[in-house]
Amino acid sequence: MVHLEHFSDHPLDYITEFYTAEKVRIDSCSHCHSRWRLHLHGIYHRHVIWYEDVFSIPVQRHYCIHCGKTVSILPSFCHSGFQLALPFLLELLWAFFNRIPLPNTLAHQHRHFISRRFLLCLNRLIEFFRICEDPLIVFPDFGMKKP
Repeated sequence: MVHLEHFSDHPLDYITEFYTAEKVRIDSCSHCHSRWRLHLHGIYHRHVIWYEDVFSIPVQRHYCIHCGKTVSILPSFCHSGFQLALPFLLELLWAFFNRIPLPNTLAHQHRHFISRRFLLCLNRLIEFFRICEDPLIVFPDFGMKKP
């Protein structure tokens, strides 16, 4: 399970902030909803593609003693399904769906892979943006309404 937290807007700032600031603690488990504070369970490194650069960022893990599952804290510029940073991913998708030529740095196969993966993960991406509660992004309600 992934817990989103806003730290900074760039991976380099996040890396310095990760090692200098206090660790973020999670007060309840996302899996079993236990109210016991989760234990720090180490870190792992994750790759983030930020336009032309690739960064390896540390990600904090927490462990629930009741259900035995772990929860990771991702920075807000990451998405759990993609290595691409969120601003770069949104720019690529906007260009793709508006039929704007993308930069030559991306191969055609990579562009096709991103768009196909986007369409397969569309429900998860909508859920991600609803959790972020960004006032600039509004999704229509697709629920069944009675006449």
